[in-house]
Amino acid sequence: MLTALVGGGRLAGPALFTLATEYTIVEATGHSPAASVIGYAAGLIVVSELLLWSAQLPRSAAADRAVAAGRLALLIAISLAAALLALAVLAAAGLRLPGALAAALLGTAAAVALLALPWLLLRRPGTPATRQQR
Repeated sequence: MLTALVGGGRLAGPALFTLATEYTIVEATGHSPAASVIGYAAGLIVVSELLLWSAQLPRSAAADRAVAAGRLALLIAISLAAALLALAVLAAAGLRLPGALAAALLGTAAAVALLALPWLLLRRPGTPATRQQR
């Protein structure tokens, strides 16, 4: 993490990959409680957001309080969403489905939802005809 901060955020990717690898090794060699998975998911998101924000800030500039408060609120919302997502994954991992068809249908629904999520988040408002007029 220190190398990522000193490097101006350029080494954030390898630092975050190293942290994720470390947790995976700990989980594979011994069992961690479920609460640690939720905390680690939220913590990894918070650390990555802070690294990206530190890379965006100029070295000799003061931050506006309104901007800092908005980013802090966004950071809290993102970390809560990460914790909820980790909790949902843990809950889904504990499901006992009655048969192979139910498991296949649930997997298909999850894949469709994962593929539709970026489209829903990145689509432009309006119909294709109104977007062409702009």
